[in-house]
Amino acid sequence: MTTTGTTGRPRPAKEQDLARQFSALGESKRLGILESLAAEDRCACDLKGCCDDRQPLLSFHLKKLRETGLVHSRRDGRWIHYSLDREALRRLAEHLVAIADGELDGPGRC
Repeated sequence: MTTTGTTGRPRPAKEQDLARQFSALGESKRLGILESLAAEDRCACDLKGCCDDRQPLLSFHLKKLRETGLVHSRRDGRWIHYSLDREALRRLAEHLVAIADGELDGPGRC
């Protein structure tokens, strides 16, 4: 799937996925959730502190992280456990390094 960028040129699906993932990271509570999941998988009840103990807000942020592929969920009885997609996070980091190192052809990509 491609969409058109501001120059009218098609934007590949990979770039769209990266943009959605970077956008998801633009919220401090979502960053806190990712940091909480860095050491181990956690149940939603263990993550409530990331959103000031407000379950609806936590659910909203977890949904955004799942939709962008940064977090996975699995059900265990009545509990839902969340884990990082470490490969997705590595791809984001590698993309940033490629930008920082000037390895991407910047002009005209917009």
